[in-house]
Amino acid sequence: MAISTLLVGFGFSATTFHLPFLRHLEAFSLAGVVSSRPQDVKDSEPETPVFPTLEDALNAKQFDLVIITTPNHLHADQARLALNNGCHVLVEKPFTLSVDDAQALVTLAKEKSKCLNVYQNRRFDDDFLTISALMASGVLGDVKRVVSRFDRFRPKPRDRWRENAGPGSGIFWDLGPHLIDQALQWFGMPQSVTATVLPLREGSESDDFFEVMLRYPTQVVQLGSSPFQAGQTLRFDVQGTHGSFRSLGLDPQENQLREGLPLDDSRWAHRATAAWGELSLESGPEYAELKPGNYLAFFRQLAQSIETDGEVPGPAEASSVVDVIRIIALAQQSTEQQKTISVE
Repeated sequence: MAISTLLVGFGFSATTFHLPFLRHLEAFSLAGVVSSRPQDVKDSEPETPVFPTLEDALNAKQFDLVIITTPNHLHADQARLALNNGCHVLVEKPFTLSVDDAQALVTLAKEKSKCLNVYQNRRFDDDFLTISALMASGVLGDVKRVVSRFDRFRPKPRDRWRENAGPGSGIFWDLGPHLIDQALQWFGMPQSVTATVLPLREGSESDDFFEVMLRYPTQVVQLGSSPFQAGQTLRFDVQGTHGSFRSLGLDPQENQLREGLPLDDSRWAHRATAAWGELSLESGPEYAELKPGNYLAFFRQLAQSIETDGEVPGPAEASSVVDVIRIIALAQQSTEQQKTISVE
């Protein structure tokens, strides 16, 4: 029987990053949507019930899975409500806006014996998968320095909740969880955090720029995002004792989802041009083909975790998910105090 799924929110995140997979995979059944714009839902999903609030939806029927795609400051309360109503939960990143809320939800999910996931889809990007394989193979030697960036050319602010003033808004809460999560997947928690998180664009109501340095005993990881990069963007620069690897541009899956490319299209998850990263070893430069990204794997793993208690794709129970929120808090503290903050 398909997993009865309630989609909370029907904005960009819901319709771009979740709805296509719910439609494509037979394991899921879209059984309801919570939205303040019911006509938008009806235009897209005419047979799906629409509810004005999460409370109304949960009172009306039982759902197996609740996917939360609402503004960041609502995540904790809505995840708590869904868990208390006996539902598995998938929360868009960021998981919560505080470490206390994150830890409390992990505890509640364990008490309720429910899967609690965070949508860390960037673990399934082509470049991250490729670099993870290179690290595991040892071809780079001992990795000493990693630069991970997510730059864009958006020199003017836009009127949307992610960029307006308010709790959980700003580019650091938007992109920071991805870059931090990837670093923690590779290296675990750092010894210290040094950060600058600022609004640089004229008229910005929230931060639109960040530089974060994570220091480890033998490694340095630099994370960053700027709204003023108009040229080709560096995504990763990984430097080790045997060589280095650089990748440019972004995994294509987000743009393909924006464009409505069917998930069974032969072009899905493949870049329009040759997908190669620059691998430079002691013997000289060469190229490494990027492994195709696989957001579908996230949802397949999610379904399997619900149906068979299998491995979950972004488990909140894992310390790394709560630690992402911890690093964000330390980076904000570092920015405010203009100093390096030790990780206790």
